[in-house]
Amino acid sequence: MTRWTQAGGPYQFPFMGAGSRTLAGEHEIACPRCAEAALRGYFHAFKPETGRGTLWVWCPRCRTTTHLPRVTPKVEVGPDPFADLSLEQFDALERSEPLLDRLDRLWEQGALWFASTRGARRR
Repeated sequence: MTRWTQAGGPYQFPFMGAGSRTLAGEHEIACPRCAEAALRGYFHAFKPETGRGTLWVWCPRCRTTTHLPRVTPKVEVGPDPFADLSLEQFDALERSEPLLDRLDRLWEQGALWFASTRGARRR
């Protein structure tokens, strides 16, 4: 399987900006690197009592990714199939297989989506 590339260089800030826009409710964002697919995302609240967590954003086409730690979404982002896991369990999940591989597979299976696009075809 093709590896994931961390957004860096000229793509670092555009990907971080796309992540910030996702947290504000914008979800049909073209990949800043290849412009051939809409970005996908997943948010996990590590502190459910405050809503603070980490957002992962990735392009399924060019496999470029970034994450924004210690953020709080302004709107509902989408489902979290791992919401009930402890920190230790989530850490074990991340170590069992590359997290982005798992997240992209869940997106393809329809288990992840952006809340604002639930009625539309997920890409």
